[in-house]
Amino acid sequence: MRLPTSRAVKSTALTAAVALAFALSVAPILHLMATVVYRGATVVVRNFPSILFDIPAAPGDHQVGGIGPHILGTALLTSIAFAIGVPISLLAAVFTAEAIRRWERMVGRWTRLLVHMMLEFPTIVIGLAVYGVMASITPFVRAFVPGFRPFSLLSGVVALVLVAAPYMYLQIEDGLKSVPQHVREAIYSLGASRFVASLVLLRYLKSTVYAALSIALARMVSETAALFFTAFGSNVYPPLDTDSLFRPVGSLTLAVYTFGLSGYENWIELSWAASFMLLLLCLTLFGLTKLLLRGERRGLRGLR
Repeated sequence: MRLPTSRAVKSTALTAAVALAFALSVAPILHLMATVVYRGATVVVRNFPSILFDIPAAPGDHQVGGIGPHILGTALLTSIAFAIGVPISLLAAVFTAEAIRRWERMVGRWTRLLVHMMLEFPTIVIGLAVYGVMASITPFVRAFVPGFRPFSLLSGVVALVLVAAPYMYLQIEDGLKSVPQHVREAIYSLGASRFVASLVLLRYLKSTVYAALSIALARMVSETAALFFTAFGSNVYPPLDTDSLFRPVGSLTLAVYTFGLSGYENWIELSWAASFMLLLLCLTLFGLTKLLLRGERRGLRGLR
């Protein structure tokens, strides 16, 4: 019988050590996800479908109520912030990556520096900064918009845009800079303007754009700290009127934090339900992104 060599023994030992380290690092995440799914799904199934539409019950009540206002608030905050942040990030990334003139390159350098600085800011600092600006302009804006206040849906949207836009910008700009020079020269040689060339390049980088948008969307959905001093939170549905943008609004992340620290059993159950809905949203978003990227790769292979 041939004995394994020392190289084979070392290789097996290192492989086992890497596998063990991987298992130890993944185990807490799997345990956390399993706990959220078990505790949250139990509450959702037991109170379905009212938990998705009702407002929270009074603290300490035997009824659980629902997280409807927080689901609506998350949808409003995310959709409005996404609609504002995507064009800003796309245009900024295209401008800095395709800069030609000297002043354009200078603006691009300062933009990249500012974006990298924003990535290092704690999100709660961004929320405080937005609140400070909103509070300082409130006396002036109320002369034209009487319902304006610093704690509002609008403040939460501004905070989420500032949190998520840098991720979109950097991802798309890096993708544009990675385009081979001969591809860019071929586009311009056909007489394309900078605007048309940018559209063609973004089409060439569709998978990168998809990834950037999905990262930003997940960042918006899961953000908590930036909303403490901006959206503020609310357990009731906002009335649909002209002042809807200027009223506090709830979110699933704020519900997890507020209800989880309440000490009341029915609110703690709502916290588990909100956690489960957040996890479900993020996993669904991840799955849809993978499907889009897979379809894009198949399309590129077909072109080849």
